[in-house]
Amino acid sequence: MLKELLTRGTDKEILAYIDELHAYDLALLFSELDPLEQDRISGMLSNEKLAELVSYLEKDDAAEVLTDFDIDKQKEVIDLMEPDDAADIIQELEDDEQEELLAVLGESSDVAKLFNYHEDETGSAMTTEIVVVNPEMDVKQATKIVIKEAVDVESISTIFVTDEEKHFLGVVTLRDLIKAKTPCQITELIEQSPYVKDTDSITQTLDAINNYGIFEMPVCDEEGHLLGMITLDDALDIYEEEAQEDFEKLAGLPETVDATPFKMALHRLPWLILLLAISVPVALISSHFQEVITAVAILIIFQPLISGSAGNVATQTLAVTLKMYSTNEKGIFKNAIKEILTGMINGLVIGSIAFGTTYFFSSMHASIAIVPIKVALVVGASLWLTIFVAPIVAIIIPTILRILRLDPAVASGPFISTLLDMTGLSIYFGLATLIFGGLL
Repeated sequence: MLKELLTRGTDKEILAYIDELHAYDLALLFSELDPLEQDRISGMLSNEKLAELVSYLEKDDAAEVLTDFDIDKQKEVIDLMEPDDAADIIQELEDDEQEELLAVLGESSDVAKLFNYHEDETGSAMTTEIVVVNPEMDVKQATKIVIKEAVDVESISTIFVTDEEKHFLGVVTLRDLIKAKTPCQITELIEQSPYVKDTDSITQTLDAINNYGIFEMPVCDEEGHLLGMITLDDALDIYEEEAQEDFEKLAGLPETVDATPFKMALHRLPWLILLLAISVPVALISSHFQEVITAVAILIIFQPLISGSAGNVATQTLAVTLKMYSTNEKGIFKNAIKEILTGMINGLVIGSIAFGTTYFFSSMHASIAIVPIKVALVVGASLWLTIFVAPIVAIIIPTILRILRLDPAVASGPFISTLLDMTGLSIYFGLATLIFGGLL
């Protein structure tokens, strides 16, 4: 509809249509336009509507829209945005553009203050626009403050209470404030509330939000001074980013895929070279079993079955282990035992199925199979042992990394799969040498 209006509609008709749209829907339609159409739309929007639009666009797209305007216009738009959203977009700007805009905003601005935190710290994601009241206030006075500041803050569901020195005392819900009748002081309505520190890791804060079920989590400094809050929508955005980051690490990707093909290739190349180097021992292992491979050529046919099954089991165990580590769940040791026993049972079942299938296949191809029952025994036993070992490897690797204070997610699928290939081949051809030793 918006694209059609740009072709045949007047500016007045376009603006009337845009005014009826939610900012999210406008962002979706805006993303479908070509650059010239986007320039036309952004140029006719008011600062308020433009601020809403860039808040819902992807960060890099929002930064591109913002840089189309002069520095004064950029400041006006940023001032109308939530500080945390604005900070995320400014981080996408080039260094010189970022420095220029921050200089115009001033060091005392809420947005600039967020840049003092590391991106993994809670302070970098908090919003400082909150409603704060004093415990000695009457509910009538506090209600007037809520009404006055409602337009400028992100949420009024929770009203925060501090003393004269800005120490956090607790919260008052909007419902309780509305229900209260004067004369009644805020101190009579205060509820105790947990809070997080601005220097806490994002992961810790997400856990706290989840564990306490709080929609607006207070953020304080080391001395207990209230600085801001982390809202539920902030938490959801962070969850999404954390999930994407862990997924990329599991896939062996060093950073997000939002980059040029050349840059993506440049950053992935060292990891791929490392995996290639790790894979060299796999070939060396096979070379040590040339005699048994030559004598029992049918073993080559079933080799992918061993490594493939082990990789699948390890990936499942790795996902469960990383989830428990990322959410600080208890019972890691108990879960490890459960995963290993599960691998043993699955290996026994799958190994038995492989034994029967291999025996049938080998019997049908007697020209390339020496003693089908032994071939089936090698495949079945190897599969059972490999599937039993797979969860052990998938638990030990991230655990060691965690002990070394490294991110367990870097124990990615490709790394563990390569390690299991080495283990699986050693078990497979080692058993074959043992069982067929008398025939060689």
